Amino acid sequence: MNKSEIYITAMAPDAGSPDEALKILTAKLRDELAMRGMSEENLIMTRLFSSDPTRHAPVISRDWPADLASHTVLIGQPPLDSRYLSLQAWALKGDIDKEILGDGSLFLRHGAYQSLWSIETPGRPGNSEQQTDEILSRLGSRLWRHGMSLESNVIRTWYYMRDVDNNYAGMIKSRVRHYEIHGLKPDTHFIASTGIEGQGANPAALSWVQSHAVSGVRASQIVHLKALDNMSPTAIYGVNFERGTLVTYGDRKHVHISGTASIDRHGDVLYKGDVKAQTRRALENIDALLREGGLDFNDLQSAIVYCRDGHDYAHINEIVREILPGDCAINITKAPVCRPDWLVEIEGEAVREASNPEFGNYL
Repeated sequence: MNKSEIYITAMAPDAGSPDEALKILTAKLRDELAMRGMSEENLIMTRLFSSDPTRHAPVISRDWPADLASHTVLIGQPPLDSRYLSLQAWALKGDIDKEILGDGSLFLRHGAYQSLWSIETPGRPGNSEQQTDEILSRLGSRLWRHGMSLESNVIRTWYYMRDVDNNYAGMIKSRVRHYEIHGLKPDTHFIASTGIEGQGANPAALSWVQSHAVSGVRASQIVHLKALDNMSPTAIYGVNFERGTLVTYGDRKHVHISGTASIDRHGDVLYKGDVKAQTRRALENIDALLREGGLDFNDLQSAIVYCRDGHDYAHINEIVREILPGDCAINITKAPVCRPDWLVEIEGEAVREASNPEFGNYL
């Protein structure tokens, strides 16, 4: 496990209110940072999984400690391992210079690179296709202002939808159109991504996106992972994302695992109706992606597990804890996947120390 880069998860299973849950989570976050020899200054990104983001947003705005400033994302996915709220955070220890911008995005200078974490939400009513048009236009403008582009610098995206069963198709229609304009096509490359149910604080937002972009990375540092013996190319069933992305830096390798479900090499759903078998197959597919990138489960630092039916939590949790390493930061939420037959989806982030002197160091 890389000691300069950590993921932290925190739960509040006994909280009696959202206010109490937030206090418990921030206290646990401080304790975990201290245990790893880090401080609040090392905190880069925080995700808060919420059972009611519209209710919880004012609480977080009022009570989130100023010294825990980071790129903070509130996601309307009820945590199944906590009450009201759960937390997953990412911290870096090294020579970093972080700047929280006025809109909540984060600009980070680290090693030979610069990173931008941002959220784009729609400003106007509309259907999911129209709102995705707006958020992708906003993302493109933001990247341009920082000297970056969608096709060259965005490493990872998360597309969240209110009512994914009805709004996913509109998001995909817009995304395909925008990506093609930027040269992101089946014969070039896409971006590692998760597309999942996730409400925002504004009930009118049907589609919104979080992105992570890095400047200073050369094309030769990036490999898009396919695991074609296990899974089909995404384009054969009309969507446009990479299964995973390996980025090689001078001092480490990162593997960004997209939302991964129980799918086979033909693009078909496996084990319909069997959540246990689907969970094992999703993990097998993740293992194949990691191994294609030269890593394995021991390098997996974080996993977010999305399940359609909260009553399946115990089955999913047992299998995930059995297979994934004990020091992996795991969060399990209620969040339907883009196909109703998929009962579970899993994403992850993996890191392995390496020596690649031809590239600049990450830290």
